[in-house]
Amino acid sequence: MKKLLLVLFILFFLPLSVQAKAVKGGISSVVKTSGVNQNRIYVSIKDVETGKVVYSKNDDKLVNPASVQKLLTIIPIVETLGEDYEFSTELYSRGEDSYVLKLGADPYLSSKDLKAIVKNIPVETNRVYIDDSILDNKLWGNGWQEEDLWDIYTPPFGSYNLDKNLMKLTIMPSERGQNALIINPTGYPFVFRNNVITSDTTDVLIEKDNAISENILVLTGTVSHPVVKTFPVINLKKYFNFQLKKALENRKVYLKEAFVQDRLKPSDEFVYKYTHSIDRAVDDVLKNSNNLVAETLFKLAGGKYCNSVSGSDVCGIKMFNEYCKRNNLNNSEYKVVDGSGVSKDDYVTANFVTDFLIVNKNNPIIEKLAAPGEGTLSGRLLPIKDSMRAKTGTHSDISSLAGFLTSKSGKKYAFCIINNDMKFSESDRKSLEDYIIREAYLRL
Repeated sequence: MKKLLLVLFILFFLPLSVQAKAVKGGISSVVKTSGVNQNRIYVSIKDVETGKVVYSKNDDKLVNPASVQKLLTIIPIVETLGEDYEFSTELYSRGEDSYVLKLGADPYLSSKDLKAIVKNIPVETNRVYIDDSILDNKLWGNGWQEEDLWDIYTPPFGSYNLDKNLMKLTIMPSERGQNALIINPTGYPFVFRNNVITSDTTDVLIEKDNAISENILVLTGTVSHPVVKTFPVINLKKYFNFQLKKALENRKVYLKEAFVQDRLKPSDEFVYKYTHSIDRAVDDVLKNSNNLVAETLFKLAGGKYCNSVSGSDVCGIKMFNEYCKRNNLNNSEYKVVDGSGVSKDDYVTANFVTDFLIVNKNNPIIEKLAAPGEGTLSGRLLPIKDSMRAKTGTHSDISSLAGFLTSKSGKKYAFCIINNDMKFSESDRKSLEDYIIREAYLRL
């Protein structure tokens, strides 16, 4: 199987005129001879103008779409929030010595940005209130967050988003046979169990010890040279408050009491805001498949759709279902749990994906999809970089690819390929996707 896919991969990079003569059979032949389990690959290819199916394989079967789901959710998200939407962290004054920080769940907010915000808080300030109502801040029940809270690609998210919700530790070798040195650049109060030994090899593992406390980290392994380990922030609120306190104290603002949660009041006066545009977020979601951004947007849009104070995944699902209803898209069997497709409880059909794409063939967001050589398509499908835009998906034993292809003949097609054959490696699954697209480009 691997030898066959290697041959297909090499053939893809031959001049297209040579390929057309050397390769016999069409898409069906490629799928049948690839060695893939014929019940584990799901394909739908349709003519964009007529909607006619030109090739299908198990296209009516429900399957996890992986991050192709981001393509389905980002369009109703932008429609709901608006193309001019901004993530906005706002500062208001309350009386003579108090301020309110209204959070915007900005996935791009950094500790450096906090310093810029608190420059607008006078030294004599005694209290800072925090309005975190923009999201419901439920850690569990968000679909994907039930999977793995220790994966840096799916970190927890909420109103208190800061520094991409990731932290870093540097592990430094000391004398051979002795414990390594641990450098915590943020100073966040962790308790470390340091079982890393200085050696000739480097293999460091960081784990949590939730049995005792969420702030206990256990480091094991060996280290021969400095290594930086990245891991998700364990408690978003505590981390945010820690960095905010540092920013205030750097400005010599010492509060009389700890941060207090409170809603913004009509009498509070606007002082300052720090923003990031939705354009950056859409690019990040479609080209880089950023889970944190996708999930935050899904909840924020849900909140606006439900006209709710706090955004939630439940409202995000309602928003998506209503979008499908308005556009005559039958999603009666499609199950959406989150905004990214990371949850194993998400299900879709390849047929639904291509129907969705055809409905949105003129949507300007489509232009933000990655072309070959960009983002998650880096190094893939380069010979047809001007003829395709698509969204990739990779999750567990699933690989997917969906988007638009203009064939060599000039016709435009919507396509969706999902492969969850577990005997295929990730690279093999993606090679097969690429070869199916190559065949479609040449023969349709």
